[in-house]
Order: sequence, then structure tokens, then C-alpha cells
Amino acid sequence: MTKTLPDLPPGISLISHETVTSTNYEAKLLANDDAPEGTVVWAKAQTHGKGRMNRNWVSKPGNLYSSIILRPSTSLAQATQIAFLPALALGEVLARFVPVSNYSFKWPNDVLLNKKKLSGTLLESGDWSTNESKWLVIGCGVNLAHSPTETRFPATSIFEETKQLIPVKDALFYYYQFVYEWYLRWSKEGFSSVRNAWLKHAHGLEEEMTANCGQQSYTGRFIGLDNNGALKIQTDIGLRTIRAADVYLNH
Repeated sequence: MTKTLPDLPPGISLISHETVTSTNYEAKLLANDDAPEGTVVWAKAQTHGKGRMNRNWVSKPGNLYSSIILRPSTSLAQATQIAFLPALALGEVLARFVPVSNYSFKWPNDVLLNKKKLSGTLLESGDWSTNESKWLVIGCGVNLAHSPTETRFPATSIFEETKQLIPVKDALFYYYQFVYEWYLRWSKEGFSSVRNAWLKHAHGLEEEMTANCGQQSYTGRFIGLDNNGALKIQTDIGLRTIRAADVYLNH
């Protein structure tokens, strides 16, 4: 079923499901079928939810699982800056519903609550070879009511940390309101305002961390982001700019 979300910016529409394999998978099918920018796929549960590096995302009912299609008129390299917007939007949701919450942003795109993982983002794209294939799908899973166990990084939910249960539909409404506001701002102002807002809540800024890039690791002080959102670490042998890695604080 498709319906327009009330009171959200014009052009945003919602496709809702009880259960899907993954909202990103459904959104990619729609994007390849010329679905318009602002199409949101939402499901109450996923059977094969997916996170970064093809990791499984546990997706039982009660949390928020959704993806949005965007069609920015930029290069693909610039468009990947959009991956920072979900964290900013979720930060505003937390500020609205749980104003005393201690949240932070863990590079590249996780949101932490009391230093435990609350959400994750998966960005996928078309091949950018034609105007029709210039699309991004940004999926986000947010632990509202419960969190998985036996995870690589300690996980939590809003309810577990605050005893406040945010209705899924309320979280969906405000999350995409803020995502779209940040998207419009990014479209007009570029990445600078996004980067500055993200760094205000950056997990581990100016602290020592290790970035595991697969076959190689780098340890140093996290000093910021470059103009496209890559991680900047000052190591003993110089500045390293890292575009993909798992990062860990060294304490």
C-alpha cells in the first residue's frame, strides 16, 4: 500500500509492508523501476536485514526498519556524503523524545546511546552511468524497543536505556522529516554544515583509536573528517585519511 505521509515535505511517499527480506532490497527494485526521489520503504520486520560489509541486521518487530530513495544531481563521490544525514536526523529524534539522552555518532554512520550501538545505516547506489541510474538508497535500522545480543559492538535500544517506548510510526514520521530537512540543506550548502553538525557529537574525537581496514590497521588520534567524510587519523608516521574501516577506541 502506498500513501502520502501527512505534513512531511512534498514528494515524500510511503510504501509499507508487514515483512520484507530487506527494505533496501525493495527500495533498490523501486529505484531501478524509476521510483521518484523521496520514496520510503518501511517494514515492521525484515527476514534478511543487512548492514555494512554484508553483515546481518537482526530485524524483529518493534524497531524501525526503513529505506529512502534519493536522486541527487551530483557526482557519486559527492552523493556518498549523504550517508551522514541519518545520524543527524536520528540525533534530532532523540533530542525531541529523550532530551537527556547521551548520544554520539560513531564513524562512519552509527548512532550510539550511552556508548552502545543504537542504529546503523547502509547506503547503496545505482551505477551512475545514466540519469535513471543515478540513485541512492539509504537504509536505516533503529533499535526502539529491543536490541540484538552477541554483536561485534555492544548494542542497545532507546527503551533499554531510557524506559521510554517511542511508537514506531512516530519515529518514522520525525526521522524522515529531519532526514529530508538535512537533505535539502546539504543540497543548498554542501557538506560543510553536515560535517560540522556531525563532529559536535562525534564519538572519540581527539582520542586515540584504531581503524581496521581489513589487511591493514592504523592507530592514532581521531582529528576530524575530510571534505567527503573520510576519517582523518594522526598517526606516529603522519596523517592517514581512511574511507572504509571498522574503528575502535583504544580504552
